[in-house]
Amino acid sequence: MSNSKNLDDELKIKNNRPNAGEIRKHLTGEALFLSPLPLPTGQPPMDIDGSILEINERYIDIGIGNKNKPFQVKLFIAGAMFLVIMSLVIGPTIAGLGSFLNNYGKTFESNYKEFFLSGLPIAAWGGLITIAVGFCVTVSTTLAKSQNRPIRFNRQRREVCIFPKNFDSPIIQNWETLVSWISTSTGYTGGGTVINYTFGIALTDPKSGETHFINQGILTPIHGLSKWEAIRTFMESGLEHCPRKATYEDCRTFDSKRSEIHEEYAAGERSLVGLSLWYIGSLLTWWKIPYLVSEWDHRYKMRNMPRSIEDWSEPLPFEQWAQPSKILQEQSNKIEKAFASGVDFITYFKK
Repeated sequence: MSNSKNLDDELKIKNNRPNAGEIRKHLTGEALFLSPLPLPTGQPPMDIDGSILEINERYIDIGIGNKNKPFQVKLFIAGAMFLVIMSLVIGPTIAGLGSFLNNYGKTFESNYKEFFLSGLPIAAWGGLITIAVGFCVTVSTTLAKSQNRPIRFNRQRREVCIFPKNFDSPIIQNWETLVSWISTSTGYTGGGTVINYTFGIALTDPKSGETHFINQGILTPIHGLSKWEAIRTFMESGLEHCPRKATYEDCRTFDSKRSEIHEEYAAGERSLVGLSLWYIGSLLTWWKIPYLVSEWDHRYKMRNMPRSIEDWSEPLPFEQWAQPSKILQEQSNKIEKAFASGVDFITYFKK
C-alpha cells in the first residue's frame, strides 16, 4: 500500500477525477488511466503473475499468491552460488592459467591456491550475506501478504471491496467509478536509467473522503493491461471469458517440470546439452529447496474475508443484478469498433 497523500499530490485523483484513456504526468513519469468508466483495452485477459486467488460466478479475488515464489528464492540462491563459484573456482582457475603467461616462476598450483585462499572469505561472507538478505526478503514478503486481504470484485452487485492496510473496515465502491492506471517511472543511477512500471488502483472512502491506493510492480505495461483486462472482462462478460484461478507452486511443480524435460528429450525436442544444463541449474539452485519454501509460503495465505463481506458476496436473484450504465455500453461499443479497424487503446483517445 503506497502513501495516499504523496500519490494524490502527484496524480491529483481526489479533486480532479481522471477519465479512461487520460495520461497525466507525475514527478518521475506518467500514468495512463484505465478507469473510471472501465472500457476495453484491446489486450487479451491474462493472469501472468497468478493474482487470481478465487473466481466464481459471483466475484473474483485479486491478491498475492505464491506463483513465482520459487523463482524469487532461486534468484538469491543463484546470487550466493555465483559468488562462491567465481571466488573458489573460476577466479583461481583463471589465475592459475595466468602462470603460463608470466616469467616469474609461479606454477598453476601456487597461483590457484593463492587466489583460492583469497577468495574464501569473499565466498563465505558474500554467500552468507546474500542468503541472509534473501531469507529476510522471503519471510517479510510472506508475512506481509498474510496480514492483508485480497481485493474483491463483485460482478452481480458491480461493486469493489478493499481493506486498506491497518484497516478492519472495508471500503466498497461502485465498479464504474473505480480509478485504475498503469504508471511509468524513470530513475537514474550511476550505471544508467532505470524504468519501473506499476499497476495501480484507488478507492475513496465515502465516509472519510480519504483516497486509498494499491500499487503493484509489473514487468511491462502489457502485464498490467492484461491483468486489468482479466478483471474488466470478468465484471462485464462473466466467468467463462476469464483466466482460471491461479495454481500454487510446490514440489509437484518441480517433479512435473522434470518429467516434462525428460519427455522433451525422449521426443527429440531437447538436446542432451539442454537436459544437462537444466540439471546443473537445478543443482546450483539447491534442487527442491525453493519449492519447499514455496510450500511454506502457501500456508500463509492472505486473510479471509469477514462474515459481513461473505454475506455481501452471496448470490443475488438475476433480476436484482446491477446493470452496466448506458454510457459505459455506448463507449464500449465505440472503442470495440475502433479496435476492429486497427486502432489501439492509446491512439483511440488521441483522436
